[in-house]
Amino acid sequence: MALINENYIKLPANYLFKEIARKLNVYKATRPNANLVRLDSGDSTHIVKGNVVDSLLNAVKDMAEYRIQAKLPVEELTKNIKTRIIKVDYENYGVSRLTPEEIFLCNNAMDIASSVCDLFSNDNVLAFLDPSYPAYIYSAVMAGRAGEKRQDGRWSNFVYVPCNWSNNFLPDVPKAHCDVIYLNLPHNPTGTMFTRDKLKEWVKYAAAHNAIIIYDASHSHYITEKDVPHSIYEIRGAKKVAVEIRSFSKTTGFTGTNFAYLTIPKELSIMTLDNEEISLNTIWQRRQITTFSGIPYLTLCSADALYSDEGVEGRKKLVEYYMGNAALIRNTLVKLGFKVQGGVNSPYVWMKLPNNTNSWNFFERLLYEANVVCSPGVGFCPGGEGAVRFTGFSSREDTQEAMNRIVKWKK
Repeated sequence: MALINENYIKLPANYLFKEIARKLNVYKATRPNANLVRLDSGDSTHIVKGNVVDSLLNAVKDMAEYRIQAKLPVEELTKNIKTRIIKVDYENYGVSRLTPEEIFLCNNAMDIASSVCDLFSNDNVLAFLDPSYPAYIYSAVMAGRAGEKRQDGRWSNFVYVPCNWSNNFLPDVPKAHCDVIYLNLPHNPTGTMFTRDKLKEWVKYAAAHNAIIIYDASHSHYITEKDVPHSIYEIRGAKKVAVEIRSFSKTTGFTGTNFAYLTIPKELSIMTLDNEEISLNTIWQRRQITTFSGIPYLTLCSADALYSDEGVEGRKKLVEYYMGNAALIRNTLVKLGFKVQGGVNSPYVWMKLPNNTNSWNFFERLLYEANVVCSPGVGFCPGGEGAVRFTGFSSREDTQEAMNRIVKWKK
C-alpha cells in the first residue's frame, strides 16, 4: 500500500480563510437576506482599467490568431517587463546594478516563497515573524521542516520573532542562530513596516550568521512614509543575503491571475556540505528550467501594460484608493478607543482586542451583531491571538458602511 507524506497530516483541518468561509456559510444559511460587509479578505476588488484591460482583450485575439505559440512575442515581452521592473521598482528608489538575469517572472508570491525555501536543506533553521502570514509556515510544515506542534500552537523547529505591541512592531533580530528568515514587509497581517535603520540590523544579522532573508515585498507599493525602504536592496550589503518577492495581486486587482517576480542577485551564494559556495541565482535557474513552463501570454501582456506609464499611474491611483479605505478604518477605530497598528504603509489595520478577548469570539460577535467580517488574529500564528485584521480592499461605500455599523455597535 502507498504511504502518505505524514507532514500533510500535521496541517490544520481548515486554513484560516477556508474556516472564515465555512462560518460565513453557516451564517448565510440562517440569515439569507443579511447584507454582509467583508473587510477580511486580501483580495482586491478593483482592476486597473484602460490599457491593462485592453491588453488582456488583445492578447485573447492574438492567441486565437496564432496557431503556434512560438509565434507570439513572448521573449520580447519578457525582456521589456524585466527592463521596466528594474527601472520602476528599483532604480527609482536608488537600487542600481541589477540585471534582467537577476529577475525571474513567476507565479504568485506564495508559491515563490515556498519554492525558494525548497532550495535550502531541511537542516536549516527557519525564522518567522509572529504573527505571520500562515502560508509561509504551512509550506514549511509540508516540507517536513517544522518538527512537532507544541501546546502553545508553535512548531518546535522554528524560531518565532515577536512582532507586537510590546516591541512597537519593530522586532529585534533573533537571539538564536537562524539560517533562513522570512520577512514580509509591509507586514501582513499587522501592517507594520521597518524603518531603514531597523532593516539594516536584519541585514547585518544575516551577514554575520551566513543566513538568507526571503523578503516578501508584495505590498511595497503601499508605503507612504519617507524613511521606509521600498526594497531590501536599498540597504547596503543586502544583495549578498536576500532574495526579494514582488506581486501584483494587491495593487492591480490581479489576485489569482498568477503574476509575480523573484529577484535573486548574482552576489548571493549558498553553501554545500563540502563548504563549496555556489550561486543561488544559478540553482534557481536550474529549478526554473526543470519545473517551470513560463508565464501565460495573457498575463505577460497585462504585466507589460502595468509597467507602461499609464499602467504605473493607474496602479498608483488604485493604491491611493485602498489607502483611503485603510485610513478610514484606522481613524474610526482610534476614535472608538481601540488600539491599532497599520493603515499607514499598508492597507491592513491590526486592532487589539480589549480584555484579552478571544479573536474567534470577537469575529463571531462582529459578524452576528454588526454584520461585518474581519479576520481573527490567531489565524496568523499564536502571536496573533487577542487581535483582528481589517483590510482596505473594498469599495469606499462598503468601507464607510462597515465603520458606521461598528460605531453603532460599539455604542
